[in-house]
Amino acid sequence: MKKILLISALSVIATACADKKTEENSENIKVETTEVTSDPKEMFGKEWQLKELNGVQVVLDTTFAKYPYIKFEDLKTATGNLGCNGFGAKVEFTGNNSIKVSEITSTEMACGNLETETQFNKALQSTTNYVVSENTLYLNNSENTTVATLEVSVNP
Repeated sequence: MKKILLISALSVIATACADKKTEENSENIKVETTEVTSDPKEMFGKEWQLKELNGVQVVLDTTFAKYPYIKFEDLKTATGNLGCNGFGAKVEFTGNNSIKVSEITSTEMACGNLETETQFNKALQSTTNYVVSENTLYLNNSENTTVATLEVSVNP
């Protein structure tokens, strides 16, 4: 009897430790999905180009000097480009895919269209966690809503 209880307890613990999440699809049917997590060091040295902001595909006009991106230099700093202005930021990785981007400082060049730049800056500051799946980085806010989707640049 004790063996059965021990095996049952271990089974419950193993199941609870899995990185699974229950989501409801459009028909209100609960579906279990597995999140892809990553060691933050795997993100270092890569230019993560911005592809979507708040679920909307980023389309840049000719006034942007570079495609917006972020590059994690190490566990504490990131650099990048907001589209027109370069930036530097403090980064904190605290486990369980938690991340905080703060103290963003950027150049102050005159740019024709600052809307994407402003929204990217806000998205970075609201980020609390991330998910890496292959070459895609999802930055999520405290409600676990994706605020920015980025992909590894092939030509940094």
